[in-house]
Amino acid sequence: MPQFSSEELIDIATVVLQAAGAPPKNACTVAQLLTEANQTGHDSHGLIRLPQYLQAVESGSMVPDAEVTIPRENPITAVVDGNWGFGQVTMTKAVDIALEKAGKSGMAAIAVRGANHIGRVGSYADRGARKGMVALLFVNAVGIPAYRMAPWGGTESRLATDPMAIGIPAPNGDPVVIDMTTTVVAEGKVRLKRNRGEPTPDGWLQDAEGMPTNDPTVLYNAPYGSILPLGGATAGHKGYGLNVAIELLGGALSGTGCVSVEGKMANGVLLILLDVEQFMPISEYFDGAQKFIEHVKSSPTAAGVDEILLPGEIEQKVKRQRDAEGIYVEEETCRQVLQWGSKLGVELELKLS
Repeated sequence: MPQFSSEELIDIATVVLQAAGAPPKNACTVAQLLTEANQTGHDSHGLIRLPQYLQAVESGSMVPDAEVTIPRENPITAVVDGNWGFGQVTMTKAVDIALEKAGKSGMAAIAVRGANHIGRVGSYADRGARKGMVALLFVNAVGIPAYRMAPWGGTESRLATDPMAIGIPAPNGDPVVIDMTTTVVAEGKVRLKRNRGEPTPDGWLQDAEGMPTNDPTVLYNAPYGSILPLGGATAGHKGYGLNVAIELLGGALSGTGCVSVEGKMANGVLLILLDVEQFMPISEYFDGAQKFIEHVKSSPTAAGVDEILLPGEIEQKVKRQRDAEGIYVEEETCRQVLQWGSKLGVELELKLS
């Protein structure tokens, strides 16, 4: 079972990305954010995404050394264009701009376009919240290989697995971070099951006829199945409604466009930051937040539950565990990365067992 330290994963990804044409700084940014996803338990957005990015570079749909530009800007808002570069690089720049503007004006709203897959959305919400900001992100996708979600009441997919994230500062230093898709599960988690040769749990997928299935390959082979909307078979109208809103906010408003399988793969983003200090002293906010947290955690736990966790706490627990014990990466993902390393002429310290 391949196990790696975070430093090893960062080094592996950085070497391969540089071999594919990414400048050292860009390669390091992408490698760090992919590894952070693995560290926090979001393996669906970690090293498993590296072959996807390398394929995009090879096909010409991603420009590894693209410059991030700002075509429109005022003191509170900006449009950030990644010019078809790495999504993580574009979003890092967008967060930098948002932090500066929100620090001066109390809030900032940044629309992002021309960015390839941005990775784990919660990373950017977490970063904003650690700077004393409330962070809101709405993310859509265009140029995807296939639609992933059927609209509420439909059997054929028409929508993507659009995510959203909220980051909120918390008294103990680790923010409250809600990072969720508008489907019952992220597509990457289905991909992870496929790579590990495992069935998906009940309630994740339906086949092309709209029938429940536990076969992850239905999402990748025609006739395509789909992931159920958040809320599942009985309350999926809620996830569907959120998905529609995110398409219009992250897609139409950013200039990325709404969901499609045509053109280059890109995530459209609307990022909003609110500076807590410009609403009240942060110590006063933390006092109120601490009382609320204690109230929530005072609930007796259900059978089999050790403690009540806030959103984001499980990621911090997993990170501490994986930093100590190592990060497991399935053999299929290792094999794919090794193939790309060989193709790009670099030797990798990546053992399959």
